[in-house]
This record gives sequence, C-alpha cells and structure tokens, in this order.
Amino acid sequence: MPVDFEPLYQELRNRRAETSANRKMLPEIRGQVRESGVARILQPRGHGGAGGPLRDIVAALTQIGAACGSSGWVIAQYVLHNYMVSQWPAEGRDAVWGKDPKALVAGILVPSMGNYEVVDGGYSVSGRWQWVTGVDTCDWCMVTAYEQDNPGPETHRHFLLPREQVDILDTWYAIGLKGSGTNDVELKQVFVPSYLSLAMAELRGGESSGGQWRDNQLYLLPSYSIFGLGITSGAVGIAREIATEYNAIVSKKASVMSEQRVADFSSQQIKFAEAKCAADSAVEILRFAADEFLSIATQEARAPTDLERARCRALATFAGNTAMDSSKTVWDISGALSVLSSSVLGGLYTDLIVANQHFTQNKDPNFKSYGRTLYGLPLDNPTL
Repeated sequence: MPVDFEPLYQELRNRRAETSANRKMLPEIRGQVRESGVARILQPRGHGGAGGPLRDIVAALTQIGAACGSSGWVIAQYVLHNYMVSQWPAEGRDAVWGKDPKALVAGILVPSMGNYEVVDGGYSVSGRWQWVTGVDTCDWCMVTAYEQDNPGPETHRHFLLPREQVDILDTWYAIGLKGSGTNDVELKQVFVPSYLSLAMAELRGGESSGGQWRDNQLYLLPSYSIFGLGITSGAVGIAREIATEYNAIVSKKASVMSEQRVADFSSQQIKFAEAKCAADSAVEILRFAADEFLSIATQEARAPTDLERARCRALATFAGNTAMDSSKTVWDISGALSVLSSSVLGGLYTDLIVANQHFTQNKDPNFKSYGRTLYGLPLDNPTL
C-alpha cells in the first residue's frame, strides 16, 4: 500500500471493546479513518483517491477486520460506496468530493425498501431502509429504490444525499458487530436532484457515464461484484484474528479434566492446523479473485462477462464461508471459557456469525448464479 495504515490498525485494535460498547464508530476513529485515506483506496485519483489497485482492498480490509470487526464492517462500506460514486457523472462526483475529497459514504442497496417519483429537476424519494452500516458517522448516504408506480429491476435507481437529509433510527442492537452502527434510515418525500441519482445499469460495468474508465480501467468493473470482495475481506480478517487469539490462549491452557496442556493433544493440533490453513487460504482466494477481475479490465479493456461477474461473487462467497468454517472449528475446540461475555474469542466469533449473514456470504443464491452461467444459462442476478 502507498500509505502506511499501521497506526490506524493499532488504534482500532486498542479501542475494539470501546467501539463495541459505543455501538457505532468512535468520533476519534472516524477522524483517523478520514485522514488515513483508507476509505479512498478505490476513489479516483482526480478526486483525491488512490485509484486502486483492486487487491489493496483485500490487504487493508483483512487487517482492519482483524483489528476490529465492527470497524472493518464500516470501513468496507465506505471504501465500496466510494467506488460506486466514481461512476456518477461529474456534477454528482463534485457534489460529494468537490469540497471534501475525504467524504465518507454509507449506503444500502435494497431497492424494495424504498420508492421514488419523478418530479421536476429530479426525484421525490421515500422509504425506510434497514442495515445502513456506518450511517451515523458518514458524510453522505446512498439509498436505492424502485419507481413508485413501476417497481422492478428496470426502474432500480440509486440516490445520494447528505447525511443531514436522512432520518437515522437507532435500531442496531445485535449479537455481533455491535459497534458498526448498522441503523435504519428513513426518508419522506425528500427531493434528490437528477445529478445525484444513477440508474442501476450505470453500475454494471463498462463505459459508464462517469467516464473514469478513460483514465483508469479499474472503473470498467461492476460495482456489485466488487462489493462482495470488500465485504468478505473484512469477515476473513475476523476469522484470522480468531485463529490468532485461540493460539495465544491455548499455548497457556490446561484441560480442567485431564490437567494436561491442551496444546499437547494431537486432536487439537490437527484440527487447529486445518482451521489455520483454511483461514489463510481464504485471503489468497480473495487476492486471486481481485487480480483476476482487475486483469479483465486492464489487460483486455472490457467489462467482465456474466460468467466472470458471477465467478467473482462466487469466489468471494466461497472464501467467506471457508473462513466461517475455519472459525467454527476453532470455536468447537476452544472450550468453555469462550462462552463468557468477557471472552475476546467469543466476541470475535459472534462478530463473524453476524458478518456471515450478509447476502454476499449466502451460498445458495451466489453459487446458483455462478452455476447457471457455467451451464450457459442467463445470469439471474440483475445487480451483477
């Protein structure tokens, strides 16, 4: 990475418990995230960002997820929504980044939760959206909706609003990722000008109206496919931290029943070795997927095919579930102390359980999409 994020990683780790208790990102952490540039990894260079490469999100978010799962979940959203904003026409990009290139963008990509009407100069947007991670500490919020009288994929649009224009509802009381501030937002007939709205088709990759691909072919890639890589990177970071935490515990632990060192049990050695290999290999899968996806744009100067889009998402899903399975093995061999509310390992594990509920980690729809395209059938996910 061109920027040293190590001070940020250390601060996130040191304040992990405090972040969880705060239920959203700490103000000091927010300031450090803005200044560090980590949220701008995929932001265009012309707007104060690094402009990639894509694998940098894997490197950064796995380490951030390991340092603090909640913060990793939030920062992943900021990184990925900045990539989406890069596809907006110049007027929209300037509204977000013109005066503040360090702006943090949160959002929710579930259009069925909202609706809009076309009005003079833009749109009137209403709805209530759940699971808007990091909305309390963002500068801008992205929501998605269908046209009120014509709901469906063909009217799927995205809207950008300053945080002050959305009502934030304090709803995030969860068993894991407690400090991610994944609250609801509500809009009631809020006007959004045309230049702050973008159709779903503009985010599917290729020569979008944003025009950033002319200077950097990274921006030929579809936003929703990349989203899976970023989300999973944070989750895999948690899984690697679970393995690290367990290793630190078990080296000093004796079995209560046998009074033998747990680390001397061959069954423990075998299971932990397999789990550690799985967690580490998940990172490599993500790096491979990121490099493969980016090479399509940079070496072939084109947007990915439906098969390639589905493959990128499936690889991310596979990596996330491999990491989850790894951590389940570690949890099973960790012993009774891990169930205490004071257990660091227990907190990490519940963070990963919550992360694994995200749609990008759901095997059935994501593997189904890839399986269909492998057989030459049409891609069934309109967002990919």
